[in-house]
Amino acid sequence: MDGTVDRTARQRRRVLRRWLLAYPVVALALSIYAVATSARTDMGEFLLLAVVAAGAALAMPLLALIDGARSRAIGPAVGGCLLGVVPALLVVACVTAADQAYFEHTMKMQRERMAGLLDASVRGDRDGVRAAMATLADEYDPAHALCLIGAAGRSQDWVLPEPDGGALRVPTARLFDAAEALMQDLPRAQRQAVLGALLVRLSERNEAIGYLRGWLRLWRDAQAERASRTLAFAQPRADDSAGDCHLDSDADLARIVADTWHDDGLRAWIAAGYGFSAEQGPPALDGLRSEAGLDALLAAGFDLRAALRRPVANNEAMHQLAARLPLRLDQGDDPAALAGLTEAYLRAGAELGRTRYGKTLCETFRDAERSQAADRASAPAAARTTAAERIDRALCPQGRPPAPTSSSTTAYEDSLAAASDAASEAARREALGSSQSPSPEPPAPEPATPAH
Repeated sequence: MDGTVDRTARQRRRVLRRWLLAYPVVALALSIYAVATSARTDMGEFLLLAVVAAGAALAMPLLALIDGARSRAIGPAVGGCLLGVVPALLVVACVTAADQAYFEHTMKMQRERMAGLLDASVRGDRDGVRAAMATLADEYDPAHALCLIGAAGRSQDWVLPEPDGGALRVPTARLFDAAEALMQDLPRAQRQAVLGALLVRLSERNEAIGYLRGWLRLWRDAQAERASRTLAFAQPRADDSAGDCHLDSDADLARIVADTWHDDGLRAWIAAGYGFSAEQGPPALDGLRSEAGLDALLAAGFDLRAALRRPVANNEAMHQLAARLPLRLDQGDDPAALAGLTEAYLRAGAELGRTRYGKTLCETFRDAERSQAADRASAPAAARTTAAERIDRALCPQGRPPAPTSSSTTAYEDSLAAASDAASEAARREALGSSQSPSPEPPAPEPATPAH
């Protein structure tokens, strides 16, 4: 009898220990999964982990009850399961604390290594730049590192503190030296990624045109064929490794140059021996601010007609230019130059009657002008008013929108419009016919039936 009691007691203790460890073991496994994967940053992974954890938490007491009934030890099984909640919470807290300590240690090491790169860049020590980059190779690509040290303000990943008073971390001349040091011995795609990051930072600093010319020389050195007239990324591209300085396409290169340096930047581009691809044409036009800049593009063989018709953000380039003119007239220093540029576009082949979504260039400009007038806080300057009137006369001959002569709509849209016009015309004719048709004559009286 005593033996049976001892066996039962031992079995109850085994059941208690087993279920006392159940929750902590599951919590340990899920915690390790959370810190070892992207569950903390990826919403899909996090939701999956949350569902699994909730399912395990709800299923554990039921499994303990079943096991306890089978072992004839329901109390120890359920009691051990519930008591295991406390050590499970301790396990989660310990794993989280260890992960946080590891993160802080890693961040401290990254900051120290990045500070070494920053210091070498400020001193202009190219060998020091390459040595510091070697210690950061596991965390950052060269383009991303240059993007970080060239930024103003706190870096997005907090690896660099914000400079005092908003000062630049690295002077522009030293940033060039750092870029050249980082580019050494890199594959062509990675060298161009570094130069893309450098161009982004030059644009943000609004540097003088001389820095752009230096950048163009570096780009020429990074090309496979030095005589190439195409300023474009080598294929296949490097992956998205430049952080905030990543550029999606070749058009971004032209956009940054044109938006930052305008006519001077485009002339420097041409003087460096480069032309413009089809996708680079509209951004180049968007950066022009004078007729002289347009003349430089045309002299370099720029295909203006194709660029003006190229779709840009669901619009044609010329319509987009017309829509932006009122804002640029308000912001620009020389409104008359924008008026002269608009007239030059028309002389060079821009089509007044070309429509987009039913609007001519005249209507697009006037709509934008009304919108800008509603947002303007004060009366425009006389030079701005005169320039706007010149543009209106150029885009709206005889004071009204010209008759559409061509369309940028698709063939399908044209067919729908034609069908709608035909239906409207048929309905109009039918209504007109019914209103003008003569009234029917009354029927003639029937002859009287002769009496018999």
